[in-house]
Amino acid sequence: MTRPDRGTMLLLAGDLAVLVLFAILGRRTHEEATGIEAVGAVLGTAAPFLLAWLVAFALTMRSTATPPATLAAVPRLTARAWLIAFPLAVLFRAAFLARFSPWTFYIVAGLMPLALLIAWRALFVLGAQRGRGGATPHSSSSLPR
Repeated sequence: MTRPDRGTMLLLAGDLAVLVLFAILGRRTHEEATGIEAVGAVLGTAAPFLLAWLVAFALTMRSTATPPATLAAVPRLTARAWLIAFPLAVLFRAAFLARFSPWTFYIVAGLMPLALLIAWRALFVLGAQRGRGGATPHSSSSLPR
């Protein structure tokens, strides 16, 4: 496997930021601390999702440095990676907490991060296309498959 290109690393950094945002939103919903004093707690909340996404990203990332995917491909490629990451995140979280959560958590935690990831990645692809003068890539994508 070759070293990921700059665009792929930016995509991954954005993905991880989105998952931290999801943890912040979840903690706020439950009236838990989210400010600068709670960085460790927020990262602890996000950790199972971050770890699972890193595994999914590594398993699904293309090994060649190529332009990002088309906008139309974003939902399919993101969902494919999320189908790997989400069950892992559930297991990691259960191991961290030594218990499983109520089923309602899994509905929210399954859908909300996926929607946030798709939105971020769509913006990423639009930005990449704008940077190329609106051209659509014809080669394979750097989005995880």
